[in-house]
Amino acid sequence: AIEPALRGIRSKLVGATYTADDESGDANRFARELVKHCEADGVRFLMSHTVTALREAGGEIDHVEATDSEGRFQRLRADAYVLALGSYSPLYAKPLGIRLPIYPAKGYSVTLPVKDPALAYQVSLTDDKYKLVFSRLGDRLRIAGTAELNAYDRDLNRVRCEAIVRRVEELFPGAGDTERAQFWTGLRPATPSNVPIIGRSRLPNLYLNTGHGTLGWTHACGSGKSIARIVSGLRPEIDFAFVGLA
Repeated sequence: AIEPALRGIRSKLVGATYTADDESGDANRFARELVKHCEADGVRFLMSHTVTALREAGGEIDHVEATDSEGRFQRLRADAYVLALGSYSPLYAKPLGIRLPIYPAKGYSVTLPVKDPALAYQVSLTDDKYKLVFSRLGDRLRIAGTAELNAYDRDLNRVRCEAIVRRVEELFPGAGDTERAQFWTGLRPATPSNVPIIGRSRLPNLYLNTGHGTLGWTHACGSGKSIARIVSGLRPEIDFAFVGLA
């Protein structure tokens, strides 16, 4: 069997689609390892900084205003700027006269330690009825989904959290340690078409890489490579409706 953990609900399954090359992973670990590789190549990261505004002068971005972890004000200047702030991108673009059709769609995730490996799933699964995605991260089970339209609120809704845990127990009873469940919520930068906004803005030194919706990590590497080529004055290698390119 492709996924033996489904045997307990076999009688309830009507059908399924299997994609052999589908994958899942730990996005947090990926990002941390990517930072190490970039730092080894000379990239400098300003951690624990908060961007407060993008300032325009003479028809282009003059500097970025930010505060560090101790609240000290800074002006950061560069040759080019990439706006890649997810759901918060429209808030920084609007004062510049740039409208981005992006709205925050809050999603939830639950992480459970594996309680019984024999009952825990291995294959990445999607529960189409409840719109939940199940991933196995070593000795942890990650379940993510739902879409709550509630502006920029990131408070945990216990009702939604508990509903996800109940669904896990319905499908894979005893697989995860529900007493040690960890809950998290984040904002997906959703566009009406779920297609990201990548390319040039009306300001010559401001570029856009945002609005990836539910597929942020899926599109991350391709988007990053494409925007790097655009900033460098080159055309991206893929066929896509990039913004601001003739």
